[in-house]
Amino acid sequence: MLTAYETRLLTTYLANIASGLTDRDPEARALVDWIGDREQRIGSGAGRRGRRRRRGQVLDEANVTTRTLRGIAEDLRTERVNSRARRDRTSLRLRQLGATAGLNGTDLGILELILRYETHAVFESMIDDIFETPGLRMSALNQRGWTVSLMLGMTARTIQSRLQSGAPLVRSGLVSIDDDGDLVIPPRLRRLVTVPGSGRIDVTGLLLSVAPPAELEWTDFSHVARDRDHVEKLLRGALAGGTAGVNVLLYGPPGTGKTEFCKALAARLGAALYSVGEADDDGDEPSRLERLQELKLAQRLIANDGRSLLMFDEMDDLLEDSFGNFGLFGSMRSSRSRGAASKVFMHRLLEQAPAPTLWTINDTDGVSRAILRRMMFALELRPPTTAVRARVWARQLDRHDIAAAPEEVTALASEFDATPGIAAGATAAACLAGSDIAAVRTGVRSLARLLSCDRPPQRAPAGFDPALIRADTDPSVLAERLAAEKRRRFSLCLQGPPGTGKSAYVRYLAERLGLEVVQKRASDLVSMWVGGTEKMIARAFAEARDAGAFLVFDEADSLLADRRFANRNWEVSQVNEMLTWMESHPLPFACTTNFADRLDPATLRRFVFKVKLDYLTPEMADVAFRSSFDLAPPPSLSDLAALTPGDFAVVRNRAEILGVLHDAEALVEMLRAECAAKPDRPYPIGFGRSSSA
Repeated sequence: MLTAYETRLLTTYLANIASGLTDRDPEARALVDWIGDREQRIGSGAGRRGRRRRRGQVLDEANVTTRTLRGIAEDLRTERVNSRARRDRTSLRLRQLGATAGLNGTDLGILELILRYETHAVFESMIDDIFETPGLRMSALNQRGWTVSLMLGMTARTIQSRLQSGAPLVRSGLVSIDDDGDLVIPPRLRRLVTVPGSGRIDVTGLLLSVAPPAELEWTDFSHVARDRDHVEKLLRGALAGGTAGVNVLLYGPPGTGKTEFCKALAARLGAALYSVGEADDDGDEPSRLERLQELKLAQRLIANDGRSLLMFDEMDDLLEDSFGNFGLFGSMRSSRSRGAASKVFMHRLLEQAPAPTLWTINDTDGVSRAILRRMMFALELRPPTTAVRARVWARQLDRHDIAAAPEEVTALASEFDATPGIAAGATAAACLAGSDIAAVRTGVRSLARLLSCDRPPQRAPAGFDPALIRADTDPSVLAERLAAEKRRRFSLCLQGPPGTGKSAYVRYLAERLGLEVVQKRASDLVSMWVGGTEKMIARAFAEARDAGAFLVFDEADSLLADRRFANRNWEVSQVNEMLTWMESHPLPFACTTNFADRLDPATLRRFVFKVKLDYLTPEMADVAFRSSFDLAPPPSLSDLAALTPGDFAVVRNRAEILGVLHDAEALVEMLRAECAAKPDRPYPIGFGRSSSA
């Protein structure tokens, strides 16, 4: 059934159609047939008037003349005049939307026609039955057709002018035109019809989705504090001044908190945050066109209100097919359809954005530089520091009532480079599986293997003794001097055989300096893409700089290989990249390598300290034996010339498993096997003392 206002609106449309048709139009017969059936469709007496005799003709049996059509129009207008129906809820909401979006009366007429067509079976039936022609792909409500102008009683030129790309109706995203020229409105406009309540309602809140509260706090982003605070000042000024074209890009690996940062930022600013196009009204995946429509609508609705921000998550959805698969492999189409993005359109969308917009994306490598340069600021969110991770873990464990001692929380933060998203998922899973810290560790370990977020140890091994580091520079004295020095800008190259304590000493040194360690392995940095390794190197230095951490490159010979023997251009460029950043990095930086002879000579010159580590002397080996096994070293230990602190740690673990931890001779044999496995071991001479002693 139709309400009184809907009946009045339908009568207006029919009267306009009857006035604009002639007996030569095929739609005339369809109009008369539909009116003749109107009583049954809408439960009104107007259908009987449509079937009454007029000037000796029966409308549903005789040919339709132009005079007959004009008579129908006259009757319908009379019926409309006699109707005193007030605007219904949908119409009132549309008028509020029009005031907010800057629409005129013609715009509202077009919008209401499409909305009624999509939400009410009677309006859909009227338009489809009268105007649709079998065999045509386009619908009755088409930009190229005359249906809209005919039903609204306006000229085609007037309607066309309101459907131009720069007109408010299209620019706001309230109406878009698909590949076939059909007029399309955002699915969420149906909320104007379906959401209960009065006609007086906040249409912005009705049509847009408010982002949920943040789970992370502002302090959880202290590892990017400088950029974080700059973004806050930037957006505070943009909101106060109503500045257009304010776009901020947040990028970084999945789970680093890009979306949570947007929420925390909005809360910090006291602004409403609207998320754009995350799902359609049915909870299904939105198309690119639907996300674009909603973005334009949201920008229009909150323009210049000074209290709202927009968040467009996964920006690459909007860039799909913009520049040939993000410009990575070149264009994959011979011609671009309307469903793909236009470069110029995307540029203007960013430049003219009336509301501050936060964009998130995981990887910017494939995004056109023309898009990136239209961002007012770009903030890279990396995995947080250990201290931040510990706070996140503590909060997640408390939220799920999982008991954990402070040292257990610290261990989780130290052992796993887990993002806030992983922490939330692991604790939620543990809550389902038993609600204890062991379940959390099991869950995060499984994800760490999958996502490669397990971390090398960040602290020196328990019981580490710098006196057991044999080096050409006294490691204890060096650590004392560096800890006493206020300047933190120095570089260190530690070279020597595996197990001699290079990485352990760097971690020990970082502890003395009160710094966290950002440790990168060659596998973390080497990329299969041209230029990819250089970008990863630059990001590693930036990460350490922003976190105020001690940067360590393990297996540095893979990154600093001698350029004289390079066979490919990228082998040279990655060394050049390393050298450039080494010279400008303001914080401690260290490289470890087992093969110092493979390093580029220019690299060695740039290290402030070059420390060569070697196998233990017999005296040092005796001390290591006592401290590792709490036993007196047997004389046969002096025969071993290639022992390292790492050998003692390995043998202790093996002896515990085999139950021979108190058998000194068995321990020596295990140490002998470790020495024998080393291809570059020195050989004993004389009375069993090694040549290196």
